[in-house]
Amino acid sequence: MRKVKNIFIIGLFLFLVVLPCNGFTFNFSIPLEKRVLLFDMGDGGSRFYRIPGIVTAADGSLVVVADRRWDKINDLPAHIDVVSRRSEDNGKTWSETVTIAGEGTTVGYGDPAIVLDRRTGHLLCIFASGNGLWQSGENNLMRINISKSVDNGKTWDTPVDITSQIYGKDCPDKIRRYWYGAFASSGRALQLQDGRIMFCIAVRTTSDWGGPLSNYVCYSDDGGSIWKVSENAADNNGDEAKLIELNNGDILMSIRNREKGVRKFCISQDRGMTWGKPYLQSDIQDPACNGDIMRYSTIKEGALKNIILHSIPDNNRIRQNVSVLLSYDEGKTWPVKKTILSGLSAYSSMTVLPDGTIGIVVEEGKWDDSLPGTDGFKLWFVRFTLSWLME
Repeated sequence: MRKVKNIFIIGLFLFLVVLPCNGFTFNFSIPLEKRVLLFDMGDGGSRFYRIPGIVTAADGSLVVVADRRWDKINDLPAHIDVVSRRSEDNGKTWSETVTIAGEGTTVGYGDPAIVLDRRTGHLLCIFASGNGLWQSGENNLMRINISKSVDNGKTWDTPVDITSQIYGKDCPDKIRRYWYGAFASSGRALQLQDGRIMFCIAVRTTSDWGGPLSNYVCYSDDGGSIWKVSENAADNNGDEAKLIELNNGDILMSIRNREKGVRKFCISQDRGMTWGKPYLQSDIQDPACNGDIMRYSTIKEGALKNIILHSIPDNNRIRQNVSVLLSYDEGKTWPVKKTILSGLSAYSSMTVLPDGTIGIVVEEGKWDDSLPGTDGFKLWFVRFTLSWLME
């Protein structure tokens, strides 16, 4: 009887003090549900799918973006489209696939990142096109594009090329015009509380093939028309990176560690314009893989606990065991961890659903000839509760 009473008290405490930051009501009765397959190898005639991103739209629907990699599993340059699916019932069922960007076999689009502009209700999808990162150069740059949806992801506008605002020979900045290549980190972009939209880019500043990448931040204060770039790099040996706004107004960047081992973090104290020195976050293993970081709740919006979530393969050398970690202290420590997909698995992206549950899209599979099995990925949607994560 005492055990039952204690469980009831704990559940009541969670319901009262841990409110999701989107302001929607909570539903603790939903357990970890059976996963839903969003994209499988061969769907729609495409051999491969990769690179998920997910967001909760203004109307509460879920919108997932991904790469449709027609012929090869490789990154750009290749025949790749950016596609999306949406759900109006918290991920139980999903729409048919919609193409956001794709022009036959001559131009490839890939590595999408998605964000909701809360001021307008519009969705922005940022992605690369054309040449690959390592093939990119002065006369044939890897491009950066944005497509907008004004109807919660049902349809998408023609992509707008913003490359010259970021880098390349047509860029007005005297340093960035000599960058060799850049792409936006796939998954989720970020909107600050004051409305600023921002995303990370990984930049080739030298001609070295396979050389170091620098992480800068692109930001817009007008909904995505005019873009500026941070004054310095957060890390000069990084890769894909994600952002979150801390309660004190600082911006935390979580950076893929190309040397494997553990995750790298970096802090900006001026809304992303300049960055401090990167440091290792020993609580989070990182096998050199993209992951996600997002805020679940904040005391600034009425909750009694600050909660930040981070998804990543929980392994320091192999992409497997995608897990979600939880921090109560604005990213300083990560004492809670739960496995989402225990086998070979890689990129992931998270969002808070209208009922307060959490949705994550995960790549299951591999792209590594040294590991057993066929290369390729399934993209799964999994839904879970905060109480399940904290059990």
